[in-house]
Amino acid sequence: MTRQRTDHADALAETARDAGVTAWVHAARVTGPPGSVGLSERERVAIASVYKLPLALVWADLVERGELDAAGAVHLPSVDRVPGPTGIAMLLDDVTMSQRDVVRLMLAVSDNAAGDAVLALIGVDRVHRDLARLGLPTALVRQGSAEETRAVMRDTGALSWAGSQQALADPDRAVGTSQYDPAYASAASAAELTRVVQLLWARTGPIHGLVRDAMAHQAWRHRIGSGFPHDDVLVFGKTGSLGRLRHEVSVVQFPHEHPVAVTVLTRAVRPERHQPRVDAAIGELARQAVTTLRLPAA
Repeated sequence: MTRQRTDHADALAETARDAGVTAWVHAARVTGPPGSVGLSERERVAIASVYKLPLALVWADLVERGELDAAGAVHLPSVDRVPGPTGIAMLLDDVTMSQRDVVRLMLAVSDNAAGDAVLALIGVDRVHRDLARLGLPTALVRQGSAEETRAVMRDTGALSWAGSQQALADPDRAVGTSQYDPAYASAASAAELTRVVQLLWARTGPIHGLVRDAMAHQAWRHRIGSGFPHDDVLVFGKTGSLGRLRHEVSVVQFPHEHPVAVTVLTRAVRPERHQPRVDAAIGELARQAVTTLRLPAA
């Protein structure tokens, strides 16, 4: 590691310590001359809903190869549908929509029911085969949201999804879950997740463009987006959250510059659900990493 790279890592580590988090960070240019910066970027971390991003890459590849129909209908019955705070997961009735709209909800609002529907449509074995073919670890998509929810409910002793989230957020109880452990949950290193978006940006077909557009419409700008509060800077992102875990993978595009892929994974010292200081730190960590790699496009 060069002295400059060490200095960048030290600055990232200091920002993380000030916010009360352990952080794993990696940024790399998507186009242009190779360049990267990181902090503990090779260490595997449980990634919560970020698993939906590599799943979307696999889906788009299958559509491009003619193995799936993006306009094909997906039926999501209300019975036994995985719960969640957004999208189809929070609805009360049966839903039918196209595959591409399900994928858009899976990414733009991190819809748990949509994610499970896409995973069921493809099948875990096929997802793993395609990830391996891309040189990515199969652990990126070890399971869907329903399995994660069942594990968290079992670990916390809660009778509902909402109850399990309250238990994980209780500052007066030392409540954990196996889903914090990368050996049991969908897991990746920051560098591996940066590679996912680099592959997604390297595809030129319209279906991969649809996935990128869904990331541009992500409903939340309070993490990586907070580090780039400018109307002319595009931030394409996918968050993941579970208890102490707060993550985001993004591509940041400044006007007339090479885009930069950046991954920030964090685990907070405190368990509370609402921690704006941590969210702001994710934005600051991304800003520091991306600033190091900014370069005008030819």
